[in-house]
Amino acid sequence: MAQSSSFKKFTDIIERSQFKIVVGAVLLLLLSGGLIYLIIIGKTRINASPIVPSIVEATSTVKLVARRLDGVMVPVGEEALMPRAIMIENEVNARPLSGPAKASLVIEAPVEGGIPRLIAFFNATDTISEIGPVRSARPYFVDWAKAWNAMYFHVGGSPEALALLNTSSNSIPNFDEIHAGRFFWRSSDRLMPHNAYTNSDLIKQATMETASSSAPVTWHFQDASTSTAKARSPIIKVTYGGPYNVAWKFDQERRVYVRYQAENLQQDADGAPVESQNVIVIKTDGRVFDEVGRLHLRTTGSGDAIAYRDGNKYILRWKRAAGEPMKFESKDGKEFLLNRGRTWIEVTTDDRVFAGLEK
Repeated sequence: MAQSSSFKKFTDIIERSQFKIVVGAVLLLLLSGGLIYLIIIGKTRINASPIVPSIVEATSTVKLVARRLDGVMVPVGEEALMPRAIMIENEVNARPLSGPAKASLVIEAPVEGGIPRLIAFFNATDTISEIGPVRSARPYFVDWAKAWNAMYFHVGGSPEALALLNTSSNSIPNFDEIHAGRFFWRSSDRLMPHNAYTNSDLIKQATMETASSSAPVTWHFQDASTSTAKARSPIIKVTYGGPYNVAWKFDQERRVYVRYQAENLQQDADGAPVESQNVIVIKTDGRVFDEVGRLHLRTTGSGDAIAYRDGNKYILRWKRAAGEPMKFESKDGKEFLLNRGRTWIEVTTDDRVFAGLEK
């Protein structure tokens, strides 16, 4: 009997243990299933305190200031970096161009035969795979590059321009493909002289060989208008002649001006359309001074200007002292505020062109 009683106790213990094991197994399965569910929906303890908000909080405290070249808001320390100015031709055989759609400032002015050429200013932080075709310097483009304390990239130049670049009073670093070909390349897809190019990587290499300078304080900027009012001056036309005639058409919805040449939408070689938040047409004096047809263009003093911003037209005066950027003022002497973003300046010497803009 004692043996039977002991056996019964033993079996009772086994049964109770089995019950606990079963209960424990069930609980373990429930907890495992719950954990898997929480992982699937992203509610685990690790995800309950995500890292992203702390990153957002950190980035939200970064102070932004207006970049001097185009008014775009950038982190402190990037606002006054030395601009890069590249001579880009606009001759028919050079099209499509590379780079103007990404420049922060472009000044277009005629050279020999009235064919316009561009000086395109880029920010030091820009990343651009191809800029060109790069062409030769002219003295008035050198003046404008110096006014913005820019690094200047070109392929040779007129005797007057090269003399200006080589004077001790000229403080801007310049890189001529003829003597500094390592910062350029020649494309096999184009015929000379329309095949010289550079890019951001080569420009960065050039910066290591020169002392940098700061961009000057030039203009002051404002945010673009959000008005839905119909544009009063939606089309701008500047006549350079034939395939060089320019039109800017205001895109009401996106609040930008879109550029056309010879009635065709102008696009960079990569397909990016050329657009600008500000378009300014200025009138200056010019004359042919040699048998090649080279021009003297006046870059200092003052003259008539018409600015286009937010689909509207503003009658202004441009002013510039030697070594300084252009300034734009209303007739009562107040500074004209530009919209943040790209500015394109069209330079003309033709009174008829300027008269056609209907002051």
